[in-house]
Amino acid sequence: MQTKILDTIENGIIITNQNLDIILWNRWLAIHTGIPSDKTPGNTLEDLFPRISFDLLKQKIRIALRMKSSTFTNARVLKFVIPIEQNKITKSIFKHMRQNVVITPLNEKEVSINIYDVSSLLEAQTIIDDQMKLLEKQAKTDSLTGCFNKNMFNELLTAEIKRSIRHNHIFSLIIFDIDNFKSVNDTYGHLKGDSVLKKLANLSRKNIRKSDMLARWGGEEFCILLPETPLNGAAILADNVRQKIASHDFGSTGLQQCSFGVAEYTLGTDENIIIANADKALYYAKNNGKNQVAIFKDETSVSWQP
Repeated sequence: MQTKILDTIENGIIITNQNLDIILWNRWLAIHTGIPSDKTPGNTLEDLFPRISFDLLKQKIRIALRMKSSTFTNARVLKFVIPIEQNKITKSIFKHMRQNVVITPLNEKEVSINIYDVSSLLEAQTIIDDQMKLLEKQAKTDSLTGCFNKNMFNELLTAEIKRSIRHNHIFSLIIFDIDNFKSVNDTYGHLKGDSVLKKLANLSRKNIRKSDMLARWGGEEFCILLPETPLNGAAILADNVRQKIASHDFGSTGLQQCSFGVAEYTLGTDENIIIANADKALYYAKNNGKNQVAIFKDETSVSWQP
């Protein structure tokens, strides 16, 4: 009678001991695993599923028996106890059914393992989490180039200024843009222009440090924030990026060149000052031959020489 009752329950029930010898295997498990209930007694879980580690399950059983109370295992911690492939049941983003498990002592040696399918719940939560991460990423990044966008860069710059004030650290800012980029769009079209921007962003990203932050400032203009970097160090990095871009083959649009403006943060000023100083250096580079690095130093802009 008890076995018949357990067979009507819509979750998995295994009765076993510390050695994982199977005493009872209910109908729900038989249906979902394809292993008939009358074939399981005399086997252990490790016999049925030799590729699965049951170390954590054994530990949970020992705890339940010692404490004489139920233990709970969340599917987020242990994905499943019994491997049940989802493609046998329904389409899912998970290969195996996700299972919450309650282990309850029945006597001094035996426990009941109750298995609950929480795949749908976790799948929905995973989809929501993925969408939230995507929205968060979209709020921070430029959709074309994958760099930080202007709003996020402003937040990073404000945070870096606060850090600089608190720890008395210097940092520098680079602003650069593509020389004569309008002619690329006019000659080859905006799709080719977008391709140039994406390639240039990837090239720049590969040639800065992990600690540096690259953003698309707008149009063909980009910014690089360099924590704990003095003016000359930033200029060296800027010139390295400039050379990499100038020597890169952009395909049908031909070679591209960029002008760079570099400024160091002055303690006590705000973000508008360092942006304005880097911008002044950029325009100096533009107006004095292009394809070069200019720095803002001692209240004036000059071409940088290695």
